[in-house]
Amino acid sequence: MFCRNLVLQNLAKDRFGSVEFSTFGRLFAKPKVAGGGGGKSAFKAKVTVEEPEPVRDTKVLVTRCCGLNKYKDGEDPVLKPDSEYPEWLWSLHIGENRPYYEYDPNTKKYWFELRRHKIMQRNRARKGVRFYEPPKQYELEFVSRLPLKKAGEGTS
Repeated sequence: MFCRNLVLQNLAKDRFGSVEFSTFGRLFAKPKVAGGGGGKSAFKAKVTVEEPEPVRDTKVLVTRCCGLNKYKDGEDPVLKPDSEYPEWLWSLHIGENRPYYEYDPNTKKYWFELRRHKIMQRNRARKGVRFYEPPKQYELEFVSRLPLKKAGEGTS
């Protein structure tokens, strides 16, 4: 390791005249960039994607699935009647993720969502964001098996 550092320092002296510059970052090969012939005149090509104009024609919106075509010359697919699609398609959950306590604890999905929830809580706490989670319904319905202390009883 020591020998390698000396070699890098000597290379840095040859290239930059002093060792104060970062030796590791400057000795690696520069990444190749698209659109240039190499050398100092190479420039980075920026790719810009233009969003298509929204479709406002009501006949097209009713008969076609707009935005599904990925080809320049292609067309959007024609919508079929509901009877031609499988039944499971209509029962898909398309909203936000459900909270972990709505799943069955005997499934993997419950444990994945619980882990995700705890990670999000931990991240919010690390950022210093104050957050309050109201107690869940199942937490409010909790009944203890221990007898309640009466008002006259106290610890001695």
